[in-house]
Amino acid sequence: MKLTESELVFWNKYLGSKSTVNPPLNYTVEASPAGSLNITNKLIELYLAGKKSAGSGLVEDFEVAGDPLPKIGNYWIVLDSDKQPKLILKTIRVEVHKFTEVPEYVATAEGEGDLSLEYWKKSHAKFYEPNLASWNLKHIDDSNVITEFFETVWK
Repeated sequence: MKLTESELVFWNKYLGSKSTVNPPLNYTVEASPAGSLNITNKLIELYLAGKKSAGSGLVEDFEVAGDPLPKIGNYWIVLDSDKQPKLILKTIRVEVHKFTEVPEYVATAEGEGDLSLEYWKKSHAKFYEPNLASWNLKHIDDSNVITEFFETVWK
């Protein structure tokens, strides 16, 4: 994905803030909102407050879209609801779990709702279920959840 001019300026400010920057040789930088545009600003607030340090998607979504799976060392320029850069996250850990086996610490790291696994499963199932057929899935329990754990490197 090619960065817009404002995203590139934001990225270069981050790079310029470091006396030495040694990103991995094969890192990627992408820019996108933190979620759907109606909740992205709330999610950004959670990242900025240090309450959110992870995000999850479905492996099947990446595969059907032909997108590479997240990997350690990637950077994400998080855009607000006006599509303006607000912070940069770096992927520090990636885990894959069956939907039914997602551990409680994933829900806590995502920082949403009451931080419980029950809340996490209910809200994520509601979000994913309308798209299951397009991902060749019959039930949410058949899905594979990929979770990226982040550190905020620039805000």
